[in-house]
Amino acid sequence: MHQDKKRASNLLILLSLAFFCLQFFGCSEPKEPWDLHTEQGRALMEQGKFPEAEQELKSALTLAEQFGDQDPRLIQSLTNLAILANAKGQPEEAETLLKQTVTIQEKAPKPETANLAASLSNLGALYVTQKKFDQAQQYFERAITIREQVQGADDPETIRDIENLAGLFVRQSQYDKAEPYLKRVLESAEKTNAPDSPTLVEPLNNLALLYRAQAKYDQAETLLLRALSIKETQLGPSNPHLLGSLNNLALLYSSAKQFDKATPLLERMIAITEEGFGKDHPRVAITLNQLAEIHRLQGQPEHAIPLVQRAISIIEKAEGPEHSGLTGPLNNLAVLFLSTGRYEEADPLFQRSITLTEQSMGKTHFRVERGLRNYAKLLREMGRTEEAQAQESRADDILAKNNPSPPVSEEGRSEK
Repeated sequence: MHQDKKRASNLLILLSLAFFCLQFFGCSEPKEPWDLHTEQGRALMEQGKFPEAEQELKSALTLAEQFGDQDPRLIQSLTNLAILANAKGQPEEAETLLKQTVTIQEKAPKPETANLAASLSNLGALYVTQKKFDQAQQYFERAITIREQVQGADDPETIRDIENLAGLFVRQSQYDKAEPYLKRVLESAEKTNAPDSPTLVEPLNNLALLYRAQAKYDQAETLLLRALSIKETQLGPSNPHLLGSLNNLALLYSSAKQFDKATPLLERMIAITEEGFGKDHPRVAITLNQLAEIHRLQGQPEHAIPLVQRAISIIEKAEGPEHSGLTGPLNNLAVLFLSTGRYEEADPLFQRSITLTEQSMGKTHFRVERGLRNYAKLLREMGRTEEAQAQESRADDILAKNNPSPPVSEEGRSEK
């Protein structure tokens, strides 16, 4: 997937929505026909055999309808078919089925149950995929209210829906609305776990990444250092599973322009990755490129250039000379050569980066536009004005297709 979303949204990727989490009801022995159709339908669905799965699940639904509206097997059958419809790319059908489960449960003598909350949550999650955010918020909030009453404020299912609601606000860049919910998730985890429990790492990271998006760097640092400390205590100082926490912290310091703190973290990441995966593993190249960018931002091209060159060499050796992972490092090295007057070396790198970007992302991708503008700047420095104008004209055309606002001139840009 192309990484062309807003940076803050990328950083908060841990806030994932849980789709269709209704628990399956236990089956007695010997298994009844409903159980057999249901199990077979789910197995076929997991294998991607949707027509066969639909036949089995519809047979289960026909049987479940004979049990009466308040039999839990009816809700389960409808939910299974909704899962299948969504997997088939039929969200409207999934919505109809899930709405039916809600309506049935609302008519029950005691409607405010955990199963109703599950159906509401499932429907909310479906609306997120349809980008119907107002409806999603409504259903998540109602599910949370019911769960709090029936299951308790710290029940895992209650917390899951709170995370869903926070994730919904994050998708809309409504960080102030997401913050109290992520705080509550962390507070609940602290209440139900030991201070050094690994369970705390995810809520600590999620809230920290939200603070980073809000430029609340001090609060984010405190949380990320705590998460890292928990993992170090659990795993030791050189375990590859530390890389995620170290990277979060390095990105935070980079955002805060605290490069002196980011540099040793990235160097540590390189050492851990080399030890755990080998010195020529593509993961090493990713961190080398990150460290090179830190040096570039500090005006230290002499330190950045060999790091990017090594990153390119690793990717070429591991993945081949046409791999899409080369586009960023090639552009970055070209930008560094441009900034140091090494124009003849920059020229083929820009051309190669643009070609690979076109091949992997399409000829109208914003990274192509960026590469063209960087290349045009080089051509102007080399006195090749007509060629520069041609590259700029093409960049303007791409921008016009992607964004109706007028083009903005920019300096050479590095890519991560």
